[in-house]
Amino acid sequence: MNRTLQNFSVAVLTCAFLSGCASNSDRTATQSNFVTTPPSDAQIENSVTQQVSMMLEAFTPIAGQALPNKSVLDAYAFRDYEPIWVEKKQLNPAIYKLVDTLESARSHGLNPVHYHLETIKEYLSLKSATSQQLAELDVITTIALASFAHDLSIGRYEPQLIDPNWRLDAPSKDWQNLLFLDSPSDMVNYLPTLAPRQPDYQVLQNWLVFYQETAQKEGDIRVTPGIPLRLGDEGPRVAQLRARLVQLGDIRFSTRKTNEDLFDQPLKDALIRFQRRHQLDMDGAAGPQTIKSLNVSLETRAKQIAYNLERWRWLPSQIEDNRIWVDLTNYQADIHLNGQTENMKVVIGKPDRKTNVFYGKMTYMVANPTWRVPMRIARENLLPKIQQDPEYLAKNNYKVFSSWSIGAKQLNPSHIDWKKIEPENLRYRFEQQADEENALGAYKFMFPNKFDIYLHDTPAKHLFNRSERAYSSGCVRLEKPDSLANLLVSNSPRRQQQLQEARNSGQTKVISLEEPLPVYLVYFTVVPNANGMPEFRQDIYDRDSLMEEAMGYSPFPARNSF
Repeated sequence: MNRTLQNFSVAVLTCAFLSGCASNSDRTATQSNFVTTPPSDAQIENSVTQQVSMMLEAFTPIAGQALPNKSVLDAYAFRDYEPIWVEKKQLNPAIYKLVDTLESARSHGLNPVHYHLETIKEYLSLKSATSQQLAELDVITTIALASFAHDLSIGRYEPQLIDPNWRLDAPSKDWQNLLFLDSPSDMVNYLPTLAPRQPDYQVLQNWLVFYQETAQKEGDIRVTPGIPLRLGDEGPRVAQLRARLVQLGDIRFSTRKTNEDLFDQPLKDALIRFQRRHQLDMDGAAGPQTIKSLNVSLETRAKQIAYNLERWRWLPSQIEDNRIWVDLTNYQADIHLNGQTENMKVVIGKPDRKTNVFYGKMTYMVANPTWRVPMRIARENLLPKIQQDPEYLAKNNYKVFSSWSIGAKQLNPSHIDWKKIEPENLRYRFEQQADEENALGAYKFMFPNKFDIYLHDTPAKHLFNRSERAYSSGCVRLEKPDSLANLLVSNSPRRQQQLQEARNSGQTKVISLEEPLPVYLVYFTVVPNANGMPEFRQDIYDRDSLMEEAMGYSPFPARNSF
């Protein structure tokens, strides 16, 4: 999955044209090469017709991605198999602009190797070209264009093949429109518009280029491990610390003369900025964990950014203005509704009970909800507590039913010998009634999904005081559910009255929303902070390692491992 594309059998292609290659030709010379003994238009068109099916067959998809070969076939059929890049026996100049664009694919965290760049260059370096070679060049260039358009628009990889818990994927066919534009120039010019337009994507892309260029020009400046460095310390390790913070952008260039070896207050301030954006203790001292983070290579940081650019490409091209955005790695929910914004802390699933990444539409909320305990939680959590304390169900206001079927009979839990029940044989349904100790608290907010995940209140308020908040069984607990409930009914006096009546009575009440509200549960390990600096977060679900395995991404051409 993470190796180079199994090209049109590179050996076959190489044999087809290497005898005529002039790899050092410049573009002017190359363009003139194609007019030495030009084949006729009919010869080229006939060759294109022959080559399309054969080359599309050769450029087969590989695991983890879906190459857009059918769209290429449709594009040629739409043109009656006329060549796209060869016009009047000449190469359209747009092909060279496309080469430049493919060269820059790495700035998006994509690898030019996947777009047959070197093969295209080999064809372009021919001293003269037969009709078959021109047809091959035309088709492989169109395949490269289509593949890059696809990957730039909706991502190269299928997210569910990388991470089965990742179900947020917004495939779109808009990129295919590019293949049906009037001219190659229009196609190439359209490419940049396919990249995500969200500001976070664009900022991360700039930082990726920064890390790539800095690594190539300077290499990594390392801070020698040792005793913690603090305000007032002096020595060469302080100078290393200062130089690394300058390299990473936490210290801006200044003409003011500085004692490089002195740990002064500006250096401490810069170090705190670094610690904040790497989720470290912000003590302003360079201890072991801070130095370890400082010494993470530029190449590794570039890879992390690339993984998150791909995650952005999996999102819809347009994000709704009204939405709930649950940022799992930041343990925060951002509610945008009717021009108002509310932010609150959240508690998410434990690493062994990950909160899925997906998109849903909230359609109703329940005030004073009962909790129907999921079977997994009943077997793994609830049953051991009942076996240890036979009164646990009564103390915590649970009802027991004979099965999960509609109309199942309510049972007396004291008549059941719980100690004889093995977890895998547990078939009862448990429901915790609405009260202050209900696991769902006073509210649950429903966006129906197959994962049975929703947003809800919680009686365990103390968990919101912790910086890392992965403690739930998968659902998302909200710090300020009252505020969300108020926002959801803010434009409807009737629903406001329903909500207030439920609060006063303590009775379970379902309140439908006026319109479905999009809910995004997202996972990013690198995001721009408020100052536009990259914030590297803890990979709490170890999802970056899955990205690395799938993508095999190398951010620098010289170290390409494909």
